[in-house]
Amino acid sequence: MVRILKIGFITGLGTGYIPIAPATFSCLISILLWFFLIDFPLIYWAVFVNLFIWGLVISQEFVKEWGKDPRKIVVDEYATFLLPLYFIPKKILPLLVAFVLFRIFDVTKPPPLSQVEKLPGAWGIMLDDLGAAVYTAIIIISLSFFHILF
Repeated sequence: MVRILKIGFITGLGTGYIPIAPATFSCLISILLWFFLIDFPLIYWAVFVNLFIWGLVISQEFVKEWGKDPRKIVVDEYATFLLPLYFIPKKILPLLVAFVLFRIFDVTKPPPLSQVEKLPGAWGIMLDDLGAAVYTAIIIISLSFFHILF
């Protein structure tokens, strides 16, 4: 039973098994968490930190079995996408901008994310996505500062 719960967690309630763009679909989990928790900042950050830490721990267990950075592990996307979402208002355009930026950075892995991805085990899985989230957050915060889109 514990194994099933762990698999459900790291595969984003099964979104990791979607044959096309599982990481993209897993971001829907982030969007739901953001929508319902953004008005409760302490809970929001506690969820973010817990998803990230438990994502590291549990992903490490399955890397041994499933190999390095398997597509079905998507906790890295849905945990880290919460970071840039925190900085946007509940509006569709900023949400779309954050989503597109995050996915672009996650897929293209601009430096140094391509090197971070090579870290062993769950560190490579989780930290490159955290980097993509930081890049996205920087752009979102900059757009907000200059009153672009928001």
